[in-house]
Amino acid sequence: MKSTFRFPSTDPASQPDQSQPSAGFAVPAPTVVLLGAPQALARSMAHALLQAHRQARPDTAWQCLAPSPGDDWPSGCLIYVLGLDWRDADADPAIAAQINTWRLQLTASMQPYVMLYGKPAAQWQQLAESLKSIAPSADWSWISAQNPWKPSARMRRKACEQCGDPQCEQILFEALKRAR
Repeated sequence: MKSTFRFPSTDPASQPDQSQPSAGFAVPAPTVVLLGAPQALARSMAHALLQAHRQARPDTAWQCLAPSPGDDWPSGCLIYVLGLDWRDADADPAIAAQINTWRLQLTASMQPYVMLYGKPAAQWQQLAESLKSIAPSADWSWISAQNPWKPSARMRRKACEQCGDPQCEQILFEALKRAR
């Protein structure tokens, strides 16, 4: 395919629409609202997102809010509800009730929203993928690499059965015998 470069004309009819991004300029990212219970989780995730954004894009402004129940949030924002992890057997019924209240409120006001489930690390990744698909013209590359809840490669020491050192195993066995 042959491309032709033309100098911009002074004719306003040939100028691109103002809503279209110009090459080389980043499109501003929409405001993100995180609704979550407990409130501390939503606030900490919003804070971590803002910190990650400041590190990656210090020259651009962006808002990520975590309003308390009953607070308002700006219109035209992307709303995410932090759902409960289905594996959490001890889930607080008050948390489930608050999440349900938000879902009913959003549905009644016909506001689109996205539910994020799982542990915070999984919710962060789901948020990253969702933002990339909902607002693809904004640069979200920074979010995937900055997950503060990503499990560390050194979460715990190797267990003895993984060690394979006979001397280490002997020392452990002797210590167990002495403890009896």
